[in-house]
Amino acid sequence: VATFSITADTLCPNKPVRFSSASTASNWNWNYGNGNTGNQAPPFVYRYANAGSYDVSLTVTDAIGCGSAPHTEHIDIMPAPSVNAGPDKFVSVGASVTLEASIGNPGNYDFIWSPAAYLSDPTVLNPTATPGNDPITFIITATDKISFCSASDAAIITPVSKLFIPTGFTPNNDGKNDVWAIPGLALYPDAVVAVYSRWGEKIFESKGSGIPAWDGKYKGVVLPAGIYVYQVTLNDAGKQVLKGTVAIIY
Repeated sequence: VATFSITADTLCPNKPVRFSSASTASNWNWNYGNGNTGNQAPPFVYRYANAGSYDVSLTVTDAIGCGSAPHTEHIDIMPAPSVNAGPDKFVSVGASVTLEASIGNPGNYDFIWSPAAYLSDPTVLNPTATPGNDPITFIITATDKISFCSASDAAIITPVSKLFIPTGFTPNNDGKNDVWAIPGLALYPDAVVAVYSRWGEKIFESKGSGIPAWDGKYKGVVLPAGIYVYQVTLNDAGKQVLKGTVAIIY
């Protein structure tokens, strides 16, 4: 006779689910209801990668091949929260910034940020961060109040004290220096950045408080390696205008 039980601390994706059985058998034939099968002898731990409703069935056979009828148990794996820690941000040294985390129906979840240092309240969705002099990664964990399923995401806050304009970048999609960005412009929320070809044609412009990041394209087309001219108008009290060149390198 095939029989088994399912127990778990939380029925969440990628969390351990324990299968136990009082049956005695030589061969165990499991169907986990998600397209996967197995022949493990219980007790053992199995993990469901995705949320969903699953009908798990078991048949057993003895040493000479006599088999049981299938036994089925139902299990519901609840979804993990879909939490977003918000964008990475640059902030002036000594200044504060709000972490723009988001999640649907926030009242259904408990929140905890780590590290708690530099935060106004590590248990709310959108605390205020006042970092020191070094970049810091803040991780938010959201836990469903009913299912206790949890998920995490991270945002990096980088303090900046001066303007630094990189002289080149490599837009080859290798994950390193793929865009031309000027982090220090967080100090100048009204700045305008423009990039021109050697013939004076404007090929990129960014305005406002967002940090500009040029991907080396013009009208969706990847530009060739070479030297391009930039102009950064800070629109500050001193009316500073910075000019120079930036190289696309492959």
